[in-house]
Amino acid sequence: MEKHVIGLERRNLAELEAVERLAATVGAEVFEADVMRLSRLHTIDPVGAIQAIRRLAHASIIGMSDTPFQIFQRLADELIEREPSLLGRPSYRCRGSQHTALPYELWLSIVRHSRDNFDPAAADAEFLVSRLREGLTSEEAFFALIASKRYK
Repeated sequence: MEKHVIGLERRNLAELEAVERLAATVGAEVFEADVMRLSRLHTIDPVGAIQAIRRLAHASIIGMSDTPFQIFQRLADELIEREPSLLGRPSYRCRGSQHTALPYELWLSIVRHSRDNFDPAAADAEFLVSRLREGLTSEEAFFALIASKRYK
């Protein structure tokens, strides 16, 4: 087993959700441009920790949806072109249609960028406003918001 490989798990599910949310919100082209820009600012450490990313294949397995996954596949290809010694690591050498890898520090930069560009309270506010426009009282709208979060 390769050392310093971090997979997508329950403990870092919030990171995956932030990245997925940004990709869905801004669209694939803008998301890819942002990710590529961040990668150019990143210094590649060939022996640093790796974020392993799996494509979402089944609802019971934690993985990334197709569009952002494909963007990260292209990003990994670009990183390997910049630093061919990454191919000395199995996580980079054994990438495929279901798995890819990024330097962990770059992954964290992308997660920070994703979180900076999303206001979680905005979605709640939009939900409440829509319920108020439907004629619900403030209290009813608030309880509807809580109920919607329980079922997600």
